[in-house]
Amino acid sequence: MTGLRIIFVCLVQALLVCGYYEKLDLRPLPRNALLASFSFSLSSELAPSVRDITHYGIFPRSVGQIIKSAHAHEVHLRFAQGWWDASEWGSLPEQGEFAGGTGVEVWAWMEGSELAEAERRWYELVNALSGLFCASLNFVDSTRTTINPLSFSPSSPSSSDKFLFHGSLPRETVCTENLTPFVKLLPCKGRAGISSLLDGHKIFDSKWQSMSLDFIPECTYRGCRLGMSQKINVVLDVLRSLERQNHAPVPIPRPVERLMCDESKQYHSSEKCFPLPTAPTVKYKISDLFGKSVNSKCALEQVDDTELNEFGENAGYNICAHITGAWSLSRQGGTVLSSYDTRACFSLVENEEFNLSFDTDNTSSVSPISHAPVHIQRSMTGRGQQHGGIQTIIRNPSSSSDISVIYYEVLPWYMKPYLSSMTTHVSGYSSFDPVQKILYKPFLERVRGTYLEMILTIPAASSLTISYDFDKTLLYLAEYPPDANRGFDVSPGILRVISSSPEDAYVMRTSSLLLALPTPDFSMPYNVIILTSTVMALVFGTVFNILVRRFVYEEDIEREYRGRGGFKGRLKELFKRKKSANEDDKKAKKIEGTTT
Repeated sequence: MTGLRIIFVCLVQALLVCGYYEKLDLRPLPRNALLASFSFSLSSELAPSVRDITHYGIFPRSVGQIIKSAHAHEVHLRFAQGWWDASEWGSLPEQGEFAGGTGVEVWAWMEGSELAEAERRWYELVNALSGLFCASLNFVDSTRTTINPLSFSPSSPSSSDKFLFHGSLPRETVCTENLTPFVKLLPCKGRAGISSLLDGHKIFDSKWQSMSLDFIPECTYRGCRLGMSQKINVVLDVLRSLERQNHAPVPIPRPVERLMCDESKQYHSSEKCFPLPTAPTVKYKISDLFGKSVNSKCALEQVDDTELNEFGENAGYNICAHITGAWSLSRQGGTVLSSYDTRACFSLVENEEFNLSFDTDNTSSVSPISHAPVHIQRSMTGRGQQHGGIQTIIRNPSSSSDISVIYYEVLPWYMKPYLSSMTTHVSGYSSFDPVQKILYKPFLERVRGTYLEMILTIPAASSLTISYDFDKTLLYLAEYPPDANRGFDVSPGILRVISSSPEDAYVMRTSSLLLALPTPDFSMPYNVIILTSTVMALVFGTVFNILVRRFVYEEDIEREYRGRGGFKGRLKELFKRKKSANEDDKKAKKIEGTTT
């Protein structure tokens, strides 16, 4: 009993030292979309330094050991899939700080006495994270790595003197295999709390989703600890989720009697229908969208009041929903809550099921969205299999103030850009130079890609167009992927707004590009191999027969068997012996059958 008491006391102390907090924020969006933002925060125990941490408590030990062995000081990991519609949904959640580009993106500050040592540890880190999160991060090599870009700033002051490495895999497909290890890092592992809503079938059946993991050292006068922040942002299609929930896994056309028509049209009649873009009236529950309700509160949740301030307003609650006058929220027991342009927050209770219902008769009435401070569009130009170009348009929607941004992009080595062909044009200005600073590192074939980073100033209510040309490279046969005719993915560009206040900071990523390289006809090598193999088989068989087989004249055979009736007589004798042997076998089988 004494031993159990000691273990219990140590566990309580670990919970008090190692904080854990979880929160879900729900925001209805236009066109029957719902933004669900999951946030989890936990930390390890206190120690004199991060390297002295030996007991992690609720902090995942697997992650702590990887960061400690690789001498990583700060690690950020992003998984994203889909496309964020800024015109409909406004600015990214939390100013885009936790939203990644298409595929997988990772950057970290590494310790090392010199660059070569830090780079070796960087590759050890990405290989270990590849196995932990079931991703292809082991393919982040020198051709996909950038060293010390300006677009990323450390969250911990002690990381400023370390080497920064950044890598991305735009081709990576984010799926349930990445979500499962993400959930297993949490203390309740998806069994309780809001993490129980993280079902892969629901999360990835969405318009856009992003997963982020940030491992940051936190040092105070009491000591240091390793903090981990996990976030998942999902934009769900409410109508599609409801159709799948109503025993219709495959969407089917609606019957005529269920069509919603716009009766304000002049040609509306019983035979003509102009369908409405969205349903004006909708009612659903959390369990309808995620397939289940929250079972109970995660009993390990423990966090100090000082730490709650990091999560902003209503930090003591676990679930918050943004509603307007046209929306109402209801819980079990008939409790109805409604307000105007505000949000209602709830706390989870241990061993109590939680479900929240949304009801509205005007889906277009949603909470006001904050518009992004900058818009960016990136596309390919040109045609043909030899030359091409990239055009990037950055627009400043503000009508009163200029904006300064950092634009960062990395091109693969098989894209050979010409910096001399770069042109910049600001709409409405003839002689304005928007480029304040430019950093450029050219490519080396099969060693590194092209690194380009620019500090730009965009006047108010204007657009900046950046364009340049590049050449395409013909790769070796083994360097083409199995689906080479689909094209090659180019990493998204990263745009960060330069601001003196953290509230005005904003970061966003462009969509990835699809590059069509000159691709050989892969059926020709197959045909050549088949033809060559056939010719070699015929030649080998002929030569082998010539070398092994013995050729003699018929006269020699006749002379050899002349004393025994000649060659024909010898053949008759052999056939006769064969016939008598067959008859003896038949008699023996007959006698054996009679005896049995």
